[in-house]
Amino acid sequence: MSDNVAGGDEIRVSVDDRGVARIEIHRPHRMNALDGAASRVIIGALEEWSARDDIRVVVIDGAGGSFSTGADVIDIAATAGENTGGGLDPTQARGVISGGSDLARAVRGVAVPVVAVVDGPAVGIGASLAFAADLVYATERSYFLLAFINIGLMPDGGASMSVAAAVGRARANAMALLGEKLPATEAFDAGLITKIVADREALDATVDATVAKLVATSASALRLTKKALDAHTMGDFDAALDRELEGQTALLQSAEFQAAMAAFAGAKP
Repeated sequence: MSDNVAGGDEIRVSVDDRGVARIEIHRPHRMNALDGAASRVIIGALEEWSARDDIRVVVIDGAGGSFSTGADVIDIAATAGENTGGGLDPTQARGVISGGSDLARAVRGVAVPVVAVVDGPAVGIGASLAFAADLVYATERSYFLLAFINIGLMPDGGASMSVAAAVGRARANAMALLGEKLPATEAFDAGLITKIVADREALDATVDATVAKLVATSASALRLTKKALDAHTMGDFDAALDRELEGQTALLQSAEFQAAMAAFAGAKP
């Protein structure tokens, strides 16, 4: 029996009779990039599940060979194009970055374990979304990329904290300041993800086994353990989101970002 919560064709959301809640990003035409509407569906589901005692574990997955390539630039460019000069005004800029912050906050607001299932690229806010999870499983072909710097922006979705906390200052600086891609094998060696497997079939089997183990474990013990671990490892998460909100709001209005959007608009067929 499945309890369909919301979503549609692009964000598929369900809860089974074990209390396993699933979100599947299904926007293969955009490599699972998230526009405002898709993000709101995910946030709404996570917030609803955070208030339910029957939810035992949450799984976030991406279909079609990508986890998520980040914020949908077409969506941002369309918003910017509504204004004279093609830039974002302060309210629009804050709205764009608030969407990413709210997404990461919604993940962290779930009291039960959240599992990210990564097959392919996890880029920008897509990487931040994966890093906000408690357990991250990835295929060997997957990679993580904080691509913000390449278009005049900074990491958001809490990645400025979660990445540095996991991989250390030097590796985090390379990812954030240089926009360097981190293959799954290196992400595992650096302690950023839980486990890597060969392919999608092995990924599904591994996640299914993990979910079964979590469902069979005391729900109260899982919730209290997660809360205790978060107090030590994620204590600065809200402060990181606040810093990102301030910085990213300014950067989204910058000449550099406007030029990147103009170049993107010019490159579209």
